[in-house]
Amino acid sequence: MKKIAAAILFVLWSGFFCLILPVRPVEAAYGGGLMEERFPQSVASDYFAQLAREKLESELARTGDTRRHTLDLVRAPMEMRLPPGALICEVELPQPVRYGGVTPVYIRVFVDGAFYRRAICYYRVTVYENILVAVHDLMIEKPVAAADVRVEERSVTGNAGQYLTSPEELMGRVPVRMIRAGSPLGKDMLQNPVIIESGAPVTLLASFNGVEVKTDGVALQKGRKGAVIRVRNARSGKMLRGRVVDAATVEILNGK
Repeated sequence: MKKIAAAILFVLWSGFFCLILPVRPVEAAYGGGLMEERFPQSVASDYFAQLAREKLESELARTGDTRRHTLDLVRAPMEMRLPPGALICEVELPQPVRYGGVTPVYIRVFVDGAFYRRAICYYRVTVYENILVAVHDLMIEKPVAAADVRVEERSVTGNAGQYLTSPEELMGRVPVRMIRAGSPLGKDMLQNPVIIESGAPVTLLASFNGVEVKTDGVALQKGRKGAVIRVRNARSGKMLRGRVVDAATVEILNGK
């Protein structure tokens, strides 16, 4: 019993001894010596974040984007310890700025001209623009008028020019699909209305060696202004392809 008790006391004493041992210095992970001596320089996390912000601002200016925007820091690297020497930081964007998403910014750190380590900052870039928004549901193929939209500042996910900003841009166009109330109007959401129905009589216009020729034809497809459709020459019965000029005219494509 005395031997067992002695063994238990030894185990307990050993465990207590381990708990009160001093923590091994972090400097040992750097090969011995004080970290302040081997790595006397440091770059603060806030400085990395500042460099990344400045890079994003310069990139927006370079692309000519003058819209209101915000840059929100999502994640910054930790402080970086460095050996002695002249420091240089190079900042780069590995990909285009993502509007409405998170954009990484790379910061390459050099010591005496030699690459030492890379840090990465992540920013959420939000860009705002005054764009047209649907007042109510806009139905497919129904012309959109100025009264159907309002101008509203919204955060946008694309580059400049992807959203409609003025009622004049509607020009009687129609939705490609139903657009819900409150949705922003992108240019790819509208198209020209159908002005030629399938089976409608049309005038076929063709040019041969500088001479313009007109003849009667029949549309074999629905057509919007500028669209290419199939038609039939009413006299010869020949099938052709042409571009819709207006509600009554199709210009035959050369060689078709």
